[in-house]
Amino acid sequence: MDGSPRLMAALRFALSMLAPTLVHVRRTPGLALTSLLIGCALWLVVTAEENPTRIDLVSAPISLEAANTAPQLAVANALPSLQIRVSAPIERWNGLTADNFRAFVDLNGLEARQHQVPVRVEVVGITQVRVLETVPPSVTVNLEELQTKSVRVVPRIVGTLPRGYDLGSTIPDRSSVDVSGPKSLVGLVSEAAATVNVTGLTVGLDQVVALTPVAEGGGEIRGIAVRPATARVAIAVRQDVLTRTLPLEVELGGQPAPGYRVAGVRVTPQLVRVEGAIDVLQSLDTLRLPRVDVSGQQADLRATIRITPPVGMVATVPSAVVEVTIVVVPGSVTLNIAPEVVNLRAGLTARVSSGSVAVFIEGPIPRLNALPAGVVRATVNGSNLNPGVTEVRVAVTLPDGVTLREVQPATVSVIVSRS
Repeated sequence: MDGSPRLMAALRFALSMLAPTLVHVRRTPGLALTSLLIGCALWLVVTAEENPTRIDLVSAPISLEAANTAPQLAVANALPSLQIRVSAPIERWNGLTADNFRAFVDLNGLEARQHQVPVRVEVVGITQVRVLETVPPSVTVNLEELQTKSVRVVPRIVGTLPRGYDLGSTIPDRSSVDVSGPKSLVGLVSEAAATVNVTGLTVGLDQVVALTPVAEGGGEIRGIAVRPATARVAIAVRQDVLTRTLPLEVELGGQPAPGYRVAGVRVTPQLVRVEGAIDVLQSLDTLRLPRVDVSGQQADLRATIRITPPVGMVATVPSAVVEVTIVVVPGSVTLNIAPEVVNLRAGLTARVSSGSVAVFIEGPIPRLNALPAGVVRATVNGSNLNPGVTEVRVAVTLPDGVTLREVQPATVSVIVSRS
């Protein structure tokens, strides 16, 4: 009870009428019927107050089906969806769906021609719902002779396999099926298509698919029954192109200039992705670049080399950069040089007791080989020498590009006398 004024007033009225009614029922039997009618009226008032009726269109369209079609006939046209107007208590509307209605046209006794047939609607699975109107109230139904024929089953492939994979055989488990329906539509059917989606497929499989009746141009013919309705299609997929990542390798040709050598080789990128036939790629561990000639090189070499993979293979990048580091080959040479006394004071003369010293020089071989005569000097400083014999350290003067490793002996005896 919601305590509304009208509801409470009705209850009070019923209670006030109850006691007198019981007394008079005993005296007048006909009064019982009157009391019953009053009670029913009161119940209707109370129910309408708490759950009023709503009249409206059902929001979802209702599918229409054909019923009681003669066995030798078939419906040749597509039946439309309906809208229906119903009356129901508000509490029923919340759970009302299209599944609560069965809309049909009764074709019992109708012959093969065009008919205008009224629409009927049954309420299913719910009470207190009444159908007031259907839109449209009737529909056109074309009845034709039912025909059945056999058509071949044809696999139809949709989608794309991943790169490097190829579609092999597609074999259905049955070669033909029966299609039945209106004579005019069955005549349009040329085959039953078994549509298989191979998108992303990398292995073969068996797939059960629905069969679709189609015309010569591939368009679907609706209103046709296919028996059996499905087929199992065996799909073969093979990998015809392989993708691998291989290291790049370069071969050097020739020799650097005398006294120089190759210290290192760098290839950028070091790895490259290639695609090609399986039999070609499986036999490769590296991808070799064309030869780079370093003949006579005295400095670093940088070259852009076009990648030329074997026939049947494609590289994802067109070229690579080859950097060859050239360094000087270190060497050494020994020179026997007679030391010279320099900076001797006036009035003195000097001579070195030993005839020569061995000077060990290191440097690039090309530089050592090109040293001119006399460019390397061995000297002793006589600025502080006095008459007599003195041990003096030998100094060596060198040109740029070479270094002194050792002098033997490191000191020599210098004999000084007055002139």
